[in-house]
Amino acid sequence: MPYRVYVRIGLIAWAAIITFALLSGLGAGLGGVTQAEAAPSPSPTPQPGPSPTPRSVPSPSPAPSPVQTPGPGPTTPPAPGQAPSPVPSPAPSPPPPPKITEIVVRGLEHVPESVVFDSVGVRVGEFLSDERLRADIAAIVSTGWFADANVRVEPWRDGVRVAFLVVENPAIAEIIVEGNTVISSGAILQALNLPAGQVLNLIRLRDGTRAVEKLYEERGYVLARVADVGIVTNGSVRLRLRIAEGRVEAIQYKGLTKTQRYILDRGAVVVPGRIFNVNELNKDLQRIFAIDLFENVQARPVPGSTPDAVVVEIEVKEKRTQQARFGLGYSDRTGIVGLIEYTESNWKGRDQSVTVRYERGLGTQNLPSHTLPPSNFALIFRDPWFDAKQTVMNISLYEAITAETDYSTRGVVSSRFNLDRLGSTIGFTRPIDPLTSLTLSLRSERANITATPLDLTSTTPCPPVPPVPPTPNPCPLPQHFSPGRVVALSLGGTRDSRDSKTTPTKGERLGAQVDLGLALLGGNFGYTKVSAEYTRYFPAGTTVIVGRVLTGFSLGNLPLQEQFIVGGPQTFRALPVARFRGNNFALLNLEYRAPLDGLARMLKGFTGIVFTDVGAAPISSSLQFGYGLGVTVGTPVGQIRIDYARGSEGTQTWLTIGQPF
Repeated sequence: MPYRVYVRIGLIAWAAIITFALLSGLGAGLGGVTQAEAAPSPSPTPQPGPSPTPRSVPSPSPAPSPVQTPGPGPTTPPAPGQAPSPVPSPAPSPPPPPKITEIVVRGLEHVPESVVFDSVGVRVGEFLSDERLRADIAAIVSTGWFADANVRVEPWRDGVRVAFLVVENPAIAEIIVEGNTVISSGAILQALNLPAGQVLNLIRLRDGTRAVEKLYEERGYVLARVADVGIVTNGSVRLRLRIAEGRVEAIQYKGLTKTQRYILDRGAVVVPGRIFNVNELNKDLQRIFAIDLFENVQARPVPGSTPDAVVVEIEVKEKRTQQARFGLGYSDRTGIVGLIEYTESNWKGRDQSVTVRYERGLGTQNLPSHTLPPSNFALIFRDPWFDAKQTVMNISLYEAITAETDYSTRGVVSSRFNLDRLGSTIGFTRPIDPLTSLTLSLRSERANITATPLDLTSTTPCPPVPPVPPTPNPCPLPQHFSPGRVVALSLGGTRDSRDSKTTPTKGERLGAQVDLGLALLGGNFGYTKVSAEYTRYFPAGTTVIVGRVLTGFSLGNLPLQEQFIVGGPQTFRALPVARFRGNNFALLNLEYRAPLDGLARMLKGFTGIVFTDVGAAPISSSLQFGYGLGVTVGTPVGQIRIDYARGSEGTQTWLTIGQPF
């Protein structure tokens, strides 16, 4: 290798060594200055090689005193030759926010500028605040007039300009309502309260949809809702409102074991396909409960197969419908009676009732001691829903034997006899409205009498053949009785607005009936019989004043058993039963009823009565007057009433169950 090459390599190596030495010396010098300021340290060990060229290093500015942090012991000084961590210099203070010198709104077309300015809180002269601007944007959107809102900050005259950028909602030219069937579109638009031709306000739209749903709810459509609100653009901007009214998908019954389903379905208002209405459902529950076959009835709507459908579940608990009764009763003609009765009120699950009743007198009222008490038998079938018009059908077969008394014109008993009625009736009652009903019935009845001794103390039975005068007859027959068969067609109507059928306190009841005796159908008597009744209840605080008017007249051959009667607890209380008979009559009853619990606590449930009766049969005879006192008490079998009456022919005392009117 040539010599010059070796020389060149050597020069390069020496240059590298010198450069490295210079750099090492410079780093050691800088490190020594920093360390000297932090803490004194021993001089570094000299390294072989040429010394670096000395440089002057400016002294650093004094650093602030470090924050003293308590620790476990003294801080360990840096190792010799190691530079300590540099101490950061304090951050410069941020400049103050710019001042707002102008506020503008951009994007308005129809909405007044004051809507924006009234909703924002930023003001000219204030310092700019990002938090305030964010709150103002939210306030602008919350007015409901804008689909979007933003803000831009621009330099302006020694400050900044705040520009609110808004996008208005569209102006609605028309509002379309869809899906409504039970409430008119006009009523819905009135509740919505959104005028057409103006910019849509989302807040008013929200309040309007709530008002529409409330309108449905007030009318009982509690499942109705505003399902969708949309904008339709087709030349003009239209708002489309779709209503989901909540349609009944199905009716399901639970708890039916004996009763057939059609019994509950007939007359139902809530049916599949109809809009669900809670008021109509409550009426259906009341109708089902009024059938009187169930102890409990309740309903609940459950979701259907679609969001707009509902299934109505009706749960019932059937009660026992077979009943046998054995007991005692009271008759105003025969006194105490024994009763045996069997009733099936849900025959074959059809809500039809069958009743078999037998009564026999146990007392001797109005009877000679040796005479057998009369008895009554009845077989009754009732169908409360004979046709789609809710017509009630009643069919009965009966034999009724009652102890009767006939009087002379002077009030003396002229005869005693048992009246035996054997017959049948079929009747139909159809409601015209909730208060009014009409009844049409056909009755066929054969009547006979059996004479009984005139003297109640007589122990001699009646002779088979009446004695020839002048020998007195101990068992005279009534003078005006004609045995035979009555075939009568009856048409009647009632309108009853009383608040209670058992213990009314207000309202009125009006009834009228026409009976036609038809000889053409096999009857022995042809006649026309018309009767009417009107009762009114006047509440006076806790007391009640009651007035009743009864009247009737007839034409043709009216038999004794069909004549009008005056006398007894149901008509004229100061007279015995059937004291007066006639082809026409008139009667007026007045009562004042007052509860007695105000007199003593032990009289709770008792009612005191003061009454007066005025009437005559026939109307051409002398007018009769009577008055008296009564008391009633509520019991599980009904109101038991005792009346004491006085009239021109003496006094009468009556024990009855229920009010006479």
